[in-house]
Amino acid sequence: MPEFEYVGIDKSGKKTTGKFDAPSEGDLRVYLRSKGIRPMRIKKINAFKQDLGKIFRSSGRTMSLETLVSITRQLHALITSGIPLVQGLEFLAEQAATTNIKTIITVMKEKVSQGSYLWEALGLYPKIFPKFYVSLVKVGEASGALDLMFKRLNRYLETSNKLTRIVKGAMMYPLIITCLGIVVISAMLIFVIPKFEELLKSNNQELPGPTQLVIFMSHFVAGNIIYIILVLVTAGFILSQFIKSKEGRAQIDQLVFKTPLFGPLIQKSSIARFSRTLQIMLSSGINLLDAIDICKSTMNNAVLEDAVSTVRKNVEGGKNLGGSMSKLHVFPRMSVQMIAVGEASGNLDKMLEKVADFYEEEVEITINSMTKLIEPLILIVLGGAVGGLLIAMYLPIFKLAGGAGGP
Repeated sequence: MPEFEYVGIDKSGKKTTGKFDAPSEGDLRVYLRSKGIRPMRIKKINAFKQDLGKIFRSSGRTMSLETLVSITRQLHALITSGIPLVQGLEFLAEQAATTNIKTIITVMKEKVSQGSYLWEALGLYPKIFPKFYVSLVKVGEASGALDLMFKRLNRYLETSNKLTRIVKGAMMYPLIITCLGIVVISAMLIFVIPKFEELLKSNNQELPGPTQLVIFMSHFVAGNIIYIILVLVTAGFILSQFIKSKEGRAQIDQLVFKTPLFGPLIQKSSIARFSRTLQIMLSSGINLLDAIDICKSTMNNAVLEDAVSTVRKNVEGGKNLGGSMSKLHVFPRMSVQMIAVGEASGNLDKMLEKVADFYEEEVEITINSMTKLIEPLILIVLGGAVGGLLIAMYLPIFKLAGGAGGP
């Protein structure tokens, strides 16, 4: 979020100044007035004047899924207990973990107290409250079933959060182990191998080919470590910018989707999310076309986003959902068949729930299988690399020992 400087007058008439993060100048004015401060002057701080940490903190204007789950759970509890909405939002603002969240909830409370609907206040922050979230709250307020909608949202977000943590955990483990292995091998090349080289040179013997190769690698890494780091950092920055672009994200997503191990995992988790979201939308009375649009916004893969867009066009053209999905290879055959049966029987929402439950379980099973496969594979590869370096350096010593023990 942008950072602002403000000058105001508090309740005692004393001048007060400070800096604060807020989505906009208007939101900051609302927040200051709620604290009894009458703003006199507000100025947005130039990005070049912000400290580096602040720039990085303000670069992402989203709320973590865990925080959204917590807020939804609290709202559901407050509404169910009969506490007025404005009072409930005020309570949430007081309990907020960060000033940014506190500002957002305070602004929402002021909007609601001024006569706005809750969904309108939520809609001010599309990067924090997703489209499906706002849509369900809107339906809940219109139908008088806001407590039911928050119950559904709470269950959906908790399930989604669990699935996200499982998938991220499966992807992070091999990445962390690989990075640690690279660090260990680099440390050996820079610090350990030169010690062996000094020992071997003192014997004045011809070195085997593998030993010479390892020594060459050690010299190259030690002599060019700064350049290697710069190249890696530059390559990482370029790759991150490429991934952020629409074309780059599409290419990376297509590549990941075709990966033998992670491709099926991404497919199953996305189908589970698609089915769960669509089921909640339809159960809440949202029409199929709007529900599919909302489902598209929840997809985290460009391949599946394109597929959902195609399904939406076909359904709008008069085709049924199962038939539209069957023509696209990104949707598993079983999910398509179950959805087609649900459409034919008039129980599409219930069948979608079964599809979501099935593929959420499949994701957990797939991750457990992957972990059992990847762990020994990584250990074998990294252990083989480290062992290979050591064996290459010990070869001359073995040769020397063999020569010394000869007749």
